[in-house]
Amino acid sequence: MRCVPNGLARAAVRFKPASFVGTFVALLMASLIVSACGILLETGLRASVPADRYAHAPVVAAADQQARLAVGSGDERYESAHPLPDTARVDAALVDRAARAPGARAAVADFSFPVRQGKGALTGHGWGSHAFTGTALASGSAPRSGEVVLDADTARTAKAGVGDTIVLETAA
Repeated sequence: MRCVPNGLARAAVRFKPASFVGTFVALLMASLIVSACGILLETGLRASVPADRYAHAPVVAAADQQARLAVGSGDERYESAHPLPDTARVDAALVDRAARAPGARAAVADFSFPVRQGKGALTGHGWGSHAFTGTALASGSAPRSGEVVLDADTARTAKAGVGDTIVLETAA
């Protein structure tokens, strides 16, 4: 009597190749799904975004960045949310109101806007919001009208020092 190793598997491939290919593809897809879920889980466990700019702010108020639309009425009413095409801003008058709130020591508005310096894209902020960043000026003084403060990396890239002139482009 002759002993053939893997006789059953070889017969399945020989007589029903479509079943074998289907099983192989199903196992391949299952392993891809398990691997993708593992990668997502690992990313979620290790990912963290530090609160750089507002790390020292005890409270941060921001506008809702979604446009909400209520449709229907009664039991059939539902709300849909759609992201806004531009950044929604909080009304500047709310800063004074927040400063008068019981227990508030100060309220500062942070006006952010896009800035280009050469080929690089930056984000500009109003100087008043500097109070909550936890950073200090390394040299120079607070900016006056027509002046800017650069972080160390941007100043090094622009080859600029205190008192130098640089060209910045804004939407205005």
